[in-house]
Amino acid sequence: MNLIKKAFAGAFFLCTISACTTMNSVPLSNYTVFTEDLRRDLEAASIPLEKVQFFNDKAINIRREVSDPNDIKVNPEGQITMSNGKSIQTINVLPFTPGVALGSESGSISVSWDDTQQDTKGMKFNLSGQNYFLDVLPNNKFDYKERTFDLQSGNGARLFVKKDLLKQVKNSRETLKGRKVGQ
Repeated sequence: MNLIKKAFAGAFFLCTISACTTMNSVPLSNYTVFTEDLRRDLEAASIPLEKVQFFNDKAINIRREVSDPNDIKVNPEGQITMSNGKSIQTINVLPFTPGVALGSESGSISVSWDDTQQDTKGMKFNLSGQNYFLDVLPNNKFDYKERTFDLQSGNGARLFVKKDLLKQVKNSRETLKGRKVGQ
């Protein structure tokens, strides 16, 4: 009987712990920040960025209000009216969503998270220091698919990669001590 109580208590404990974790929790130990040094190492190893699986470390939420062109009418006096008002377009990218590079320039990488593959330009991440951060315009505005959105969350989002990518890159670094005349 005592064994059954211990088994029940153990099962209850495991259920309680698993209920406390969310579906968005990601083991950070499997990921590392994508840095400029890592980008250089990939380029030296002839691994194109388009072959790298990227991830975002923060939720990115963008929103814009749009008018449906079918709802806009012009009356005989030339006044514009909207019959149904505005519609709201919201795009969410959860933390550690997989993305692919669509293009890159010196100091920036454009990454797409869109699984419909209708995104041809991606979300731009700019190099700041050693890390690539989401490109946010003044007043928390954000350009995506040639439209301007309000950034609801995601300011400071960085690019990450899985740590197993590091195994594909062979690093060889050394520091030369100098050479003196006569040696």
